[in-house]
Formats: sequence, C-alpha cells, structure tokens
Amino acid sequence: MIKVTFFYNDGFKIKGFELKGHAEYGEFGYDIVCSAVTSNSIAVINSLDSLQKVSFEDVKASEGHILCFVKDEDLEKSQLLLQHLRLALEEISREYPKNIKIFEK
Repeated sequence: MIKVTFFYNDGFKIKGFELKGHAEYGEFGYDIVCSAVTSNSIAVINSLDSLQKVSFEDVKASEGHILCFVKDEDLEKSQLLLQHLRLALEEISREYPKNIKIFEK
C-alpha cells in the first residue's frame, strides 16, 4: 500500500507531502496505481520547480519514497499545484482504496 501524508502549516496551507511504499496492484513495471501516483507526484514537483520557481526545504525521490517540502516564503504560490495533487491522489484512492491511503498532518 502507498501511504501518502500531506503536511499543513498553522494557516492550513499544504507545505509538503510524503509518499511511502508500493501499491502492489500489479507486477513491478506494470502497476497502474503506482504509475499514476508517481507520475502525478513527480509532475507536481517538476511544475513547482520549473513553472512556479519555488524553493524547496527538501525534495527526495527513491524507490518507494517521494518527499517534497516547500519553503515557507513560497507556500502561497505553491498551493494550486499542491491542492491539485491532493485532489488527484484522493481520486485514485477512491478507485483503489486497498492500494493507497491518504493522511493529513
């Protein structure tokens, strides 16, 4: 199961997210749930960087783990993309509830 955690600041703005685990929906390389979650997450990170020019506190991507935290001064301009990711992953979670779980902190 992929566990997704969205982290919020005191003003209820998303400041970052973390993905851990594997969907285990299909065999490695053919797992459509893992592919959808990963591609959405990496696309948002790339868009935050290239299009919005935000600065990051931390960004990591490795096997079974993606982490992204935006610096406080760029939270406002990052919200549309981070909210988009949250909505996209919520939709995937509704379709595949045994393979992805979303948490908020």
